[in-house]
Amino acid sequence: MPDSPRALDHDMPDCIAATATRAVGGGLESREKDLIVAAEEPVTSPDQHAPTPVKAARIAGTVVIVMLLLMLFGNHEGNVESIWLISIAGILAAIMIIDIVLRRNGLRD
Repeated sequence: MPDSPRALDHDMPDCIAATATRAVGGGLESREKDLIVAAEEPVTSPDQHAPTPVKAARIAGTVVIVMLLLMLFGNHEGNVESIWLISIAGILAAIMIIDIVLRRNGLRD
């Protein structure tokens, strides 16, 4: 660790170095450590991240829909559970269909 916060000035913008010099007491060392770690973190944009595994998401969605519909054959007596299960399965299916259409038309990555 450097002896003073001014030793970090050579690789930090002035506003960050000024903030580091204003720190008082025992918190100065941890503040310097936070500044150094933040300075080493790369800046990335969303398009630089790994793509979403579309095939795995579609398989998982289909499995969830099938499991929800299989729950219709349970030991429940009322139809409230059935309505919820069918509604949630239908919403998931609609989301998956919309996603497929958007990707086919090039409106979604």
